[in-house]
Amino acid sequence: MDGRLVPMHAMFRLHTRLFLNAFDEVSDEIARLRPNEDSSSMAFLGLHMHDARHFLARFLGRPESNPFEQITASANSIDEIDVYPSLAELRTAWLEVTAALNGRFDELDFDALSQPPTVVDFEFPFEDQTLLGGIGFLLHHEAYHIGQLALLRKFHRLPAMSLTT
Repeated sequence: MDGRLVPMHAMFRLHTRLFLNAFDEVSDEIARLRPNEDSSSMAFLGLHMHDARHFLARFLGRPESNPFEQITASANSIDEIDVYPSLAELRTAWLEVTAALNGRFDELDFDALSQPPTVVDFEFPFEDQTLLGGIGFLLHHEAYHIGQLALLRKFHRLPAMSLTT
């Protein structure tokens, strides 16, 4: 593994665990509740994060079949999603896309990481437009939403999200 990816791969593994921990003790009903009409639900955030991890898989040249693509493909906002997978289905799908991506970090070399991405045409909102920069941004995106999930746990009067296990 390219040394620049070591901390990012560690973050990827951490996010994998925190995503699962965020949904501990959360029912499907609670996950679908929104604090108000301008806020996201935990179910929406989980679905969005799963979709974003599929984007990461495509971005790294390892596209995977997204079992929820029909739900998310035409939706531009939470208000356009009527059906959600169960949290059990979401957890399983999260672990499946994660397993497919996990080994990809070992395969990326210095040259590939230093080039603009060739698989997905997307401009990230910061200076580093290389594959490495894109990975960094996508992992930042995951961290942002994990924070939202943690906050929503507290909103629903659930214990704080565990950082371990």
